[in-house]
This record gives sequence, structure tokens and C-alpha cells, in this order.
Amino acid sequence: MFAVLYPLALLLQLSAFAWKLRDFLRDPRDPRLGAITLALLFVACGFNFAIPGVYLAVGAASGVPNLSTLAVYSSIVLCTASLQVCSVNLARPREEAQPAGRVLVLGTAAALLVMAGAFALAPVHDEPHVLDFDAHYSGVPAVVLFLAVYLGAYSLGLVRSALICLRIRPHARERWLRWGVSLVPVGVVFGLGYSVLKVVAVAATWLGADLDVVSTVVAPLSATAGASVMAVGYVLPSVPRLLRRWRARRYLRPLLKALRPLDPELVRNTRLESAEYRWLIATDDLLRELRPYLDPAVVPVAERHADRAGLTGEQRAATVEAARIAAGLRAHAAGRRPGSGSDMIREESGMDGSAAAVWRFPEQDPHRDLAEELHWSCLIGKAFQEPHPVVREVLAELDEDRSPAP
Repeated sequence: MFAVLYPLALLLQLSAFAWKLRDFLRDPRDPRLGAITLALLFVACGFNFAIPGVYLAVGAASGVPNLSTLAVYSSIVLCTASLQVCSVNLARPREEAQPAGRVLVLGTAAALLVMAGAFALAPVHDEPHVLDFDAHYSGVPAVVLFLAVYLGAYSLGLVRSALICLRIRPHARERWLRWGVSLVPVGVVFGLGYSVLKVVAVAATWLGADLDVVSTVVAPLSATAGASVMAVGYVLPSVPRLLRRWRARRYLRPLLKALRPLDPELVRNTRLESAEYRWLIATDDLLRELRPYLDPAVVPVAERHADRAGLTGEQRAATVEAARIAAGLRAHAAGRRPGSGSDMIREESGMDGSAAAVWRFPEQDPHRDLAEELHWSCLIGKAFQEPHPVVREVLAELDEDRSPAP
């Protein structure tokens, strides 16, 4: 069972690690992202060494049959220590978090040294015990010390992680963040269940009872479930970025491709952290190139067709702008310049409030919300790409108006 379960858990953890690593590489100065990224890497290492085939291979290569047990438990301690560093940086200002983080690092190093010393001194080097190390050696005092330090550090890290997530949840406005910080404490419950079950199994051994199945099957299952749920919880806040990139790739890039003929040599000189925002800036630049080809007469035609179709709100505004862009590109292809060159996309679209103001902010203005701008551009790109029936109707009417009289 664990020969299949652990590789699956490893794959999940590595996927979560790779996803968070991308976030961290975009902002390597954020200690919270760095700590979570390391935590996911360490727990992946733990599952890797726990895979029976890997466990036996490490023992055979090193000459220490149960060395992977030390590797697994050390990886988990490092994981929970990283989570505590993240928690400290979430709960405190950076100037206070740094000394607290150093204390955590020193405490973790001390715990690892004690674990390594107890493991080296304990009589656990006779033969490999892939799944039943704790149950087999739970009567050995040095192993009890080894497990006590491990479970104590592990449980403390989990509790602190759960507390900080519960503190964040009431203030989380974004739903994916709220779901993520809600899932982490659920995973912590399973993780703490693992600790409790291990302690019960060891205590039972000292009392003369046999609860090996609790230590070798039930507890690892609880830990695997907890780690998997927590990994999902830590990744969920990144989902909006994934969805944003997917929408930009599907709706904004085709619009950008259609605008390219306006200036094939356009150089994107704005360096931004993500591809979707580079596409956005390039699209904005090309839309400025389109201004002389925007015919003011298209606006009432597009609005009339949009109203006839029952469009309202965002969809109406985006469809009107898609029709303006499509008509402008036709004018460019035909060499006509019906516009004055002063019209701007979206300034006359009927969008009101901050949504319309977004376009008018200069790029250096701190109030310019690129996320909001990307949202509107994707809406327009979607109506343009399909194209929306209203866009087709507007272009057809314009073609009729330009047809020579019989």
C-alpha cells in the first residue's frame, strides 16, 4: 500500500513545491514565500525517503539499514520549522521576525543534533525496518528520546501554522486565500492525529500492549492525509494567478496578435514579472497605435446592437469596445484613417467609476491597477476573439453602409 501511496504523495508535494517555487522566484525577497517553498520541498524529501524501495536503497548504499528513518524525520522537522518561520513573518514586522527566525533555526538545529545523536547511539542498525521502525524499537530508551524530540518539534510547528492561519482567515477577502487558510488547519488536525497515535503506540509498548498496527498503518495514513491537505491549502492562494494567466493566454494573446500589423516592430520595453502583464502592456501600446483608425460613428452603431441584444454592464462595454477595435483594424487594413487620433479605447465605452479611470492613469501612477486593467482587456479580447454576435452585426452593418449604391 505505502509503495503506491508515498509516491503519489511525493508527486503532490513536488507539484506544490514547483508551483510555489515559481512564486518565490518572482519575489525572492519575500521570506514567507521562501519558507513555504522550503517546507514543501522538505516534506517531499520526507515522502521520498519513506518510499520502501528508496528506504532500502539508501540503507544498502550507506551501510546503515535504517538511515532513511533519520532522513524522513529530519525532513519533517525541517518542514515544520520552515512553516514556523513563515508564521513568524506573517504575524510580526520584518525587523521582529528576523531575530525570532534565527531562534527557530537554532532550536531546529539543536533538535536535529539530538535526534542524530540518539539515532547513532541506539541499537537500531541490525536490519531495515521500512514501515515498523517505531513499533519495533519503541522499547529502546534512546529511540524514545529520538521520537520524543521529533514528534515535539513536528507538533509544535503544526500548531503554530494552524494558529496563524486561523488568525488570517477572518481578514482574508480573496476567496482562494480564505479557502487555503481554512484547509491548512484541517491538515494540521490529521498531522496532530499522527503524533497522538505514535505516542499511544509507544506508550502501549511500555505497558505491555501491542498496538503495532496503529504505529505502522493508521498513523502514517493520518500523516499522509494531513500533509496532502496542507499542501493543497498552501497552493490554493496561487489559483487566481493561474486563472489570470489562462484567461490572458486564451483571450488577450489573440487580440494582441490581431493588433500586431499596426506596428510589427513594436518593442516591449516594460519589464514586468509575468507574461500576462507583458502582453497587456504590448496590447495597450498597440491600441494607442489604433487611435487614428477608430471611427466615432461606430460607437452608436455598436451600442444600438448591444442594447438590442440585451447586453448590460461589463459585457456590454467590452462588446462595444471589441466592435470598435474590429472596425478600426478593418480601417487600418484598408488604409482609411477616419479617426482624429484622440479617441482612446474604453474612454467612450460607458464604463464608469474606477473601471474607466484605470485606462486614463499613466503607467507610473501608483493607482494604476494592472490586475483590473488585465481583467477588462480579457473581457474585450473574449468578445473580439469569438467574435461576439454583436461584433459581427456591427461589421456587417458598416459593410452595408460602405457598399456603393446600385
